[in-house]
Amino acid sequence: MNTLRLGVLGVGDIARNLYIPKIRAAEARGAIELAAVSSRSADAQDWMRKHFPDVPVHADYQTMLDDSSIDMVVNLTPTQAHAATTLRAIRAGKHVYSEKPIASTLEEADEIITAAAQAGVTVASAPVIGLHPELRRAIKWTREGVLGKVAMARARASHPGPAWDPEFATDPAWFYQPGAGPVLDLAVYPLHVLCLMLGPVRRVTAFAGTSFPQREVRSGVAEGQVVDVTTPDNVQMVLDFGNSCFASLDATWNAISAKGPSMEIYGDAGVLNLYSRPEEPPMELYRSDPATGVRGWMRYEHLYRGSLMPASPEAPVDWSFVDGLEHVADRIATGAPSLVSAELGRHILEICLAALSSAELGRAVEVSSTFPRSEMPS
Repeated sequence: MNTLRLGVLGVGDIARNLYIPKIRAAEARGAIELAAVSSRSADAQDWMRKHFPDVPVHADYQTMLDDSSIDMVVNLTPTQAHAATTLRAIRAGKHVYSEKPIASTLEEADEIITAAAQAGVTVASAPVIGLHPELRRAIKWTREGVLGKVAMARARASHPGPAWDPEFATDPAWFYQPGAGPVLDLAVYPLHVLCLMLGPVRRVTAFAGTSFPQREVRSGVAEGQVVDVTTPDNVQMVLDFGNSCFASLDATWNAISAKGPSMEIYGDAGVLNLYSRPEEPPMELYRSDPATGVRGWMRYEHLYRGSLMPASPEAPVDWSFVDGLEHVADRIATGAPSLVSAELGRHILEICLAALSSAELGRAVEVSSTFPRSEMPS
């Protein structure tokens, strides 16, 4: 497989703390290579020159797009800019991996999908959380009937928000404006997992509001500044997957901490509990067999813990969002369907917009799109 050369657009917190260092670390495996970055921010340019002086830095995005050696743009711009910058990359003949959401409107998402098909390039949309080894196993178990018929699920997608994050370095104001907010920023993670598990969502009911109309920034370059919150910061939704299968989901910036499970899935033969805190087991499975009377919670054991295989099953998984870039590189090379397809990103965007619309209208809102359900990688 040829190495896919990446141009990263945007050098904010997620690029500095995750993507750029992890891409450099992954280069040794040969699938991807960091070829250049682009940012208009002088601070971002200085940061790159300090930490990665060998990587070309472009102040003008078009200059990076004109580089014929770059195969794919990794779009890490604020959410409101995703569609326009992705379309520019497609028209320049580049593959695109876009941070979530794929766009701000369904019309933009449709334009991206159509333009990519016409240009013969691949567009992939974060999040890639379903590729995490533990979540891949949870998705496969659910698809293969380990839980029996799934009737309901509960999921959590809340945290304090970037203004209250003590380690957030850049200006978080854009997160609190229309086109962003916790639904588009956070709900997409459990939605990705739930859709891979249970299939497309049919309709959504939601409540939404703004619990804190202003927030004082607690860290970084904007510390002490007050941000006006102009998009809902507190959203609760119920998802209908059809066949009387429902899920509840919160998406807020009002959970300063939590200890409950991040997700639970309930079937007639079992229950799956996905962890919340790093010190907990990644997942626990409850099985019930009425025929034998066997029932109880169990933990998945990664390795046989006998004398010949003494490695600890609690060893952390070496995984990050950048594994999604390697997944996309592999799927571009092989032509196989991706688990982070633009169609899935578009479906998740429609769910998010339907939730916000439901809260305004005070009724359930139908979701019309679907997506190809690819086989889970082993």
